[in-house]
Amino acid sequence: MKIIIDIVKKLISRKNELCLYIGVTSVLLVGCGPSQFNSKSAKAENSSLKAKNAMLKSQLNIVGSYKDSQNKAAITLNSNGTGRYVYVDPTATNTDDQLTWQKNTDNSYIIKLNDSNVTSPLIGKLSGKKLVLSGDNNWNTEIFNKTKGSFDLDEFLAKNDPKSNQQVSQSQINSNTTNTSTNNSNNHPKLADGTDVYSLPLADSRNPDSAKQRELMEIAGDPKYRNTDGSMNSEGRALSSRIQATFHHPE
Repeated sequence: MKIIIDIVKKLISRKNELCLYIGVTSVLLVGCGPSQFNSKSAKAENSSLKAKNAMLKSQLNIVGSYKDSQNKAAITLNSNGTGRYVYVDPTATNTDDQLTWQKNTDNSYIIKLNDSNVTSPLIGKLSGKKLVLSGDNNWNTEIFNKTKGSFDLDEFLAKNDPKSNQQVSQSQINSNTTNTSTNNSNNHPKLADGTDVYSLPLADSRNPDSAKQRELMEIAGDPKYRNTDGSMNSEGRALSSRIQATFHHPE
């Protein structure tokens, strides 16, 4: 009987040890499992974030302004996928279009002009600081160089448009013509050669103000218009002022 009791005790002891082992193992598994999972998840998220950042950086490489001085065209591409394209047409109305753009998987860019005359999207490709813009058979391939700093498309159009420069020159000519006509439209007496008599020196008797100048000189030399200290008295000053007010003043 005692032998049987000893055997039962040993079995119970081993059972307890087995339960304890299973319990400890379970705790370890529960503690390590989420940590390992979280670590793998964090690595996956970091990889995904790096890939997104690399893609975004690649997309933003094209952002900026470019100009084609030879063909007198320029383009600006904004980081939000919008932009503007201008072209100085030597014979017709200049092109000035808003646009949208997006990156292709092959590292090229689709550029769509908001222009009813351009029905097909353009393809842009970067080569260093150069942007090559091509389209269908109706579009001539253009090569743009990236500009430094801020770039004003309106100023670019104004500087490169001969039609605009001609309009400015014609406006200046018209203005000068108007001013000349105004100056020549006065009713001043003129000499036979067209000289305005008022442009002659005051010492020249042909200038109507010449006689008034002589009157002023006579007043200045007349003793009755002098004070005892030699200065001109109030009567002389008043008379001189009235005469000076009648002098011709250039227009």
